[in-house]
Amino acid sequence: AVNSVIRSAGSATTSSNPVKEFTMTAKQWVFDPAIITVKQGDRVKLTVKSIDVLHGFALPDYGFDQKLEPGKEIIIEFTASKKGEFTFFCSVICGTGHQGMKGKLVVE
Repeated sequence: AVNSVIRSAGSATTSSNPVKEFTMTAKQWVFDPAIITVKQGDRVKLTVKSIDVLHGFALPDYGFDQKLEPGKEIIIEFTASKKGEFTFFCSVICGTGHQGMKGKLVVE
């Protein structure tokens, strides 16, 4: 199925905190994209989907740890309130490459 995103014209409120949307796939043994860069204060919306086996998406600095069932999308939304580089990783043992299944959230 094709996902469509409907965007409405921004008001003063939404332009000060734009929503940065990313679609991410999880597969053995990578997240794609592996690096997400946003600005401090941005609203972040990640749509994450495993395309092979059960994976997890953990971003402990922002309190997330979600299971990713194959073929199902999950939506993670948060405000990038802290500057820095934060590691996200697979939190479900998914095979021999599990330890290296990591990515990075960069908040400028």
